[in-house]
Amino acid sequence: MSLGQWSQILNTKNRKLDVSMKLPNDIKKCVVFIGIQKADQTIIIVGTGFIVYDDVSNKDKSYLVTAKHVIEGIKGKGVDEAMVRMNLVDGTSQWYATTIKEWILNTDSNVDVAVFQTSGEKSWDHVAYQLSASMTEKLIAENEIDVGDEVFIIGLFTHHHGRQKNIPIARIGNIAALAEEKTQTRDHLMDAYLIEARSIGGLSGSPVFVNLGSVRYVMGSVKQSTNGSAFLLMGLIYGHYDVSSTNIDEAQEDQSSVTDRVNTGIAIVTPVEKILETIQQN
Repeated sequence: MSLGQWSQILNTKNRKLDVSMKLPNDIKKCVVFIGIQKADQTIIIVGTGFIVYDDVSNKDKSYLVTAKHVIEGIKGKGVDEAMVRMNLVDGTSQWYATTIKEWILNTDSNVDVAVFQTSGEKSWDHVAYQLSASMTEKLIAENEIDVGDEVFIIGLFTHHHGRQKNIPIARIGNIAALAEEKTQTRDHLMDAYLIEARSIGGLSGSPVFVNLGSVRYVMGSVKQSTNGSAFLLMGLIYGHYDVSSTNIDEAQEDQSSVTDRVNTGIAIVTPVEKILETIQQN
């Protein structure tokens, strides 16, 4: 896909930011909903995805991104297609079928990322987020990003997903822990950030952004945020930690149905580097 084929590309580097740090509408427009079609042709929304533009590895392509366990969960139901609900410029939405085998799943069993190459249509009311505006180790150091910095999740709230179109919600929180060592989940160790924000069913695959603010106090002086961008893509939601009165904390994938456990409010984020790693498998 050439750059011109995508109707809109979110260029956070050149975006003018107001001092109130209002969440840009274009960031919400990178989000889509993912569903599974039942035998009676009805579709159940099961997770969140988002659109990125790879301007890092010179592939000149756009991709849908979600959590690998969302795609594997659909496949596990014996279904060959993952349905993607796209918003349209006329204020409605449309379902598109994607073949499961065309999704690129990260080959590492401990990395929960799946991507699907796509191209834009003029009828879509969506924006592709540029991967160059991501929270890399270099930018973490340059901006002294650390525990306490504000983050937000954009994704699906299953009780209010929108009848006519996708209506993603925003959940605001902060960084609880950086990826200094691997995180223990229910099934495996994985590279992950931890954030203080409730992750619930449907948010699997949602993008997570860190808010740097328009200016920061870094290395003893006040400076403008890197490249003039206040928002950096941190990664995508894997799941959260649950706790009960009788068991130790466990990590749960957001699709899991657990009735006797309480969400601790700590969500697990797969780092954005794993998205690019998955893209480069193709």
